[in-house]
Amino acid sequence: MKISFKLAIAYMKEQKGRTIALITSIALAVILVFSLNVIPETQSKLEIKEAYKNYSDYHVEYSNLSDDIVNKLKKDKEVTEVNDILGLGKIVGKNGTSIQLNSYSDKFIDSYGYQLSKGSNPKNSNEIVIEQKALKEMGLSDDLNQEIDFKIVKYYVDKNNENQIFSKDKKFKLVGIVKKPDAYYEDSSSYASENEYYGVKAFTKDNSNESILPNNLVTHGGTLYLNSSRPDIGKAYEIINKYGLNDSNFMVNASLTQVLDDYSMSKGTTYTMKRKLYPMLAATLVICNIFSIVLIDMTKQIGILRAIGLSKKKVRFMIAIESISVLALGLAFGFLIGILASYAGFYIIYGRFVNIYISKASIYEPMLMATIAVFISSLVPIYKSGKISPVEAIRSSDKFNKKQKNRFCYKLIRKVFGFSGEMAYKNFWRNKIRTILCIISISLGGVLFIDTIAMSKSEDKSLDNSSIAVMTMGNSDIKLFHNTNNSDSNFTKFSKNEIEKISKIKEVKSVKPIIELTGIFITNSKDLTKEYKSVNGIADENKDLEEYVDIEGNSNKSLKDLNQYIEKGENISDKSKGKYPKALVTNYFYSNASPHTKLLNDMKVGDLINIKIPVTKNNKVEYKNEKIEVAGILNGDYVLKEGGLSRGLKVVLNEEDFKNISGRENYNKLNIQIEKGTDKKAQDEIEKVIKNNSFSKFESKYNYKNFYIKQSEKTTKETLVIVSLILLISSINVLCIIKANIMTRMKELSTLRAIGMSPKKLKNMIVKENIMYAFFASIFASILATHNIYKLTKLTNEAYKQGLGTEEAIKFTLPIFESVEFLIVSIIMCLIAVFLCKKKIEKMSIVEGLSTNE
Repeated sequence: MKISFKLAIAYMKEQKGRTIALITSIALAVILVFSLNVIPETQSKLEIKEAYKNYSDYHVEYSNLSDDIVNKLKKDKEVTEVNDILGLGKIVGKNGTSIQLNSYSDKFIDSYGYQLSKGSNPKNSNEIVIEQKALKEMGLSDDLNQEIDFKIVKYYVDKNNENQIFSKDKKFKLVGIVKKPDAYYEDSSSYASENEYYGVKAFTKDNSNESILPNNLVTHGGTLYLNSSRPDIGKAYEIINKYGLNDSNFMVNASLTQVLDDYSMSKGTTYTMKRKLYPMLAATLVICNIFSIVLIDMTKQIGILRAIGLSKKKVRFMIAIESISVLALGLAFGFLIGILASYAGFYIIYGRFVNIYISKASIYEPMLMATIAVFISSLVPIYKSGKISPVEAIRSSDKFNKKQKNRFCYKLIRKVFGFSGEMAYKNFWRNKIRTILCIISISLGGVLFIDTIAMSKSEDKSLDNSSIAVMTMGNSDIKLFHNTNNSDSNFTKFSKNEIEKISKIKEVKSVKPIIELTGIFITNSKDLTKEYKSVNGIADENKDLEEYVDIEGNSNKSLKDLNQYIEKGENISDKSKGKYPKALVTNYFYSNASPHTKLLNDMKVGDLINIKIPVTKNNKVEYKNEKIEVAGILNGDYVLKEGGLSRGLKVVLNEEDFKNISGRENYNKLNIQIEKGTDKKAQDEIEKVIKNNSFSKFESKYNYKNFYIKQSEKTTKETLVIVSLILLISSINVLCIIKANIMTRMKELSTLRAIGMSPKKLKNMIVKENIMYAFFASIFASILATHNIYKLTKLTNEAYKQGLGTEEAIKFTLPIFESVEFLIVSIIMCLIAVFLCKKKIEKMSIVEGLSTNE
């Protein structure tokens, strides 16, 4: 063992270049895998820490539950803590801001992550504590003791299972303000950069003397913790099924869960595994090649050692020690530089220095990959080294003795590239295994590069057909409406002044104002399709039901744009003259990623639909029954492109008919078209106009597309880093092969020099030989990447066609430009490798070369 160890160390010192190449290949692969683990994991840990700060640590928020259900939850073995409050409906401000009103509880305030920033607890039901965000949206100051007028609104289902509305006016005295961190209301991972789950809250003492609501309308809300370390969706749904709840009144802490799930899912994706495996596989191929070169170089020395008595076991052990040594050094340098690279990488990507998080997986993954790579690479040399006999080893030569046939391709190559080109091509295939391994190592980076870049470009160009968010915009470039969690559509509006200002913006082509309300559709379960009943949990075969329906009032101009979606019947351009108002109705809803799922078993033009719409009468909000005649039936494309992916029936009325039955005059939704190429400027101007409109929400094709493009750019940058490292590892491979070829062909090259070949032509031959690595690797990578792109495009188009009815979501394009880009980069890499061997070629001695015994 001692002799084997000394010999291994001596050989490593003698062949410093190859030893460094082996260590560098291992270290580079370790650096990449380590950094790809540490950087995103550090960011994820920071996001999780921030998520707990913003969204608190409660597991479930419940609402609108009865006393009986809450008592059962308190006794449930899967529930460890309940922070209960009374649900007192909603209070609506003059500008339509809708605030959840509850009884005050210190335990709930703490569990929800609120901070009482100003004032004190409410002492009676006339005092109120309001969330700071709500005050800001209402345009009110944070001065305490001011009196604020609200309308209390409670939507409920009575004992006859009919939807009703209770409402009354009430004045509250502001005695306190609670707040959440600003980041609570934001979400950089969503299209709109907004947390879509939050609802602003207010708190009063209680409901003493029924001063807020009749006691029979008071429900329970609150937070609870499950018997788990984090929010558990599985356990939550077990409780939902157990007590007959639904995910709207028993909601998991969605924002916190999303961050935790993103962290868990990011570790096991195919793309993540590819990013780690590709560089490590490239390193494995490089190590295999270098070890094969080392074995060739050591063959004679092994023969001499065997001749003087060194056993096969000790020879093999010597190779094993060399493998373990380069592995240990590669890991040590890899982890050391990897830590520095992680700090630098995090700063480059996120713009700040932080304490990086290094998990056990971040250490054992690169260690395991590197160990497997070196083990696989060492197997053949270790096995072969023990099989070499002393006589064969001493007489061994890497000279290519097999006589090559005078093939037609050689003549063609000589004609096009000259004698040096023919020689380069013959030498290129001199050692087929080594050549193929080198081509594969380079092509790994090519597959990743071409696949990612080409697919990203195709997706970016096809966003109008492949992005559901963009598709739902329909013919509109911008849509303005109000946040449904924090506003009541019965009171929200865009004023005439705001609409006029938007219309006058130079970049705005047209503004189509719409009035929208949520009403009730009266039907019987036997008339509903199996799909609708399944999605909505309806089991009865013959029962009167009340389902939600979206009702719109459109101008004649807007109605004309809907002609393309009318499946049956005709449009409604004028005010109805008959007994009942006429409407366009969609008999489809969005379910299972498809907008073409039918809602009613049978709907015909001329059918009458019974609906209830909210109206204001004597300063109170109540439902009013109406009958609507079906003038036309809208198809599934309307649900996708104009209907907002509605989950139920949607009724579109002429504006005049809508105003007549609802009493509403104010528009609360705007569809805007802008001049081409003016997206950013138009958005900035529109946002200035509506900035003071309470909880107004802004959707645009530009923002959606920009979100996708930024995600694509991030992926591209990560891919370029990985590809660069793979090419760097592969360049070491090429460099070692060039040096090995010069060494093993010293006599051959010297002979060529002796018969008149100049150093320039000799170098030219070696350049041509090494460009072939880039050429064949690029061809191989292009074929594989094209196959991957075609397969992915086909699967995507089939999925979109089946779900959305889109014929061609993404267009397949041959990645010619990307293939040429990779070819150029690969050629440059190979030329750099040749340049690094320039001195060895120039200083080659003809006499010494001719005297070399190959």
